[in-house]
Amino acid sequence: MAILEDLRSSLKDSMIAKNELRTRVLRLLVSSVKNFEVEKMRPINEDEFDSIVKKQMKEREEAIEDFEKGNRPDLAEAEKEELGLLKEFARPELSDDEVEKFITLKIKEMGLSSSKEMGKLMGVVMKELKGKVSGDRVKAIVEKLLK
Repeated sequence: MAILEDLRSSLKDSMIAKNELRTRVLRLLVSSVKNFEVEKMRPINEDEFDSIVKKQMKEREEAIEDFEKGNRPDLAEAEKEELGLLKEFARPELSDDEVEKFITLKIKEMGLSSSKEMGKLMGVVMKELKGKVSGDRVKAIVEKLLK
């Protein structure tokens, strides 16, 4: 319950400061967390909260792309501001160097050598790094290392 309490406290402070953008983003997060807790019938944990934030971030990134394609820079800018605020709540991702070291270690442990075994490696790596790095970044690094 601590996550929801922290969000509500931040929301209250934001409302007092009359920061509309921050208030809107915090309301979205509070709503998402409450929906999750109602659905699962238990309090949310850090990993689950992080996945909710990352999902919201991905939605913003897609909206930015769509608005830019549709020649709506005003709406794209609003989404970028929301994305910036959401990044405050997301756990920082691992660097490419850290991910590459981890994947190299897994390749050696599993004795892999060809790109045909990429699926096996991806499954193991994503299971251990879930929430710490995006799947697209892992895939690019795995492809590079298994060439």
